[in-house]
Amino acid sequence: VDFMEQATGAFYDAAGGVDLVFANAGVNIADKTLEGQTREIAWLMGVNVIGVTNTITPFVPKLVAQRSGVLCAVSSVAGHAPLPGRAPYSASKAAVTTFMSALRMDLAGTGVHAMTVCPGFVHTPLTEGNPNMPFVIDCDEAVKLMVGAIEEKKGTFTFPWQMKILSGVMKMAPEAMMKRMAPTSRKG
Repeated sequence: VDFMEQATGAFYDAAGGVDLVFANAGVNIADKTLEGQTREIAWLMGVNVIGVTNTITPFVPKLVAQRSGVLCAVSSVAGHAPLPGRAPYSASKAAVTTFMSALRMDLAGTGVHAMTVCPGFVHTPLTEGNPNMPFVIDCDEAVKLMVGAIEEKKGTFTFPWQMKILSGVMKMAPEAMMKRMAPTSRKG
């Protein structure tokens, strides 16, 4: 925490200000919750939630003082609704989305905008070989969509459009339906 505050201050001073803070912290694990294994869950929460808040928070007073800037965190479609077999990941991404939404309200009138981007599946080296990626898009397309959302200062931006629609359905779907629709959970 102290390191991030010091690094933020040094970077801000060297750059003479900041226009965009982009926090993209995210890992996934084989969910061993039913086996009672907590170590990997704690690690995931540390990266996915604390990594984002440790990146965003030290910049808040600096951007408020300059009365401009965008704070953007990457969440996930999985943060919109709980997914069976992915409790830790879904919870961590919901925490990021909620943190940024509350921060956006706190920053109203300051000239600083807080937002969240919630991608669906994107072709990257991390997703290579994953056969279960509906509506997957390539990395260049994902970047274009995120840049556009940042320029438009969206609130919570879910993409691609098919995943935005699906996330709305997921929020309203009964648990029994979610269990049937959800992709196979990662076990190993």
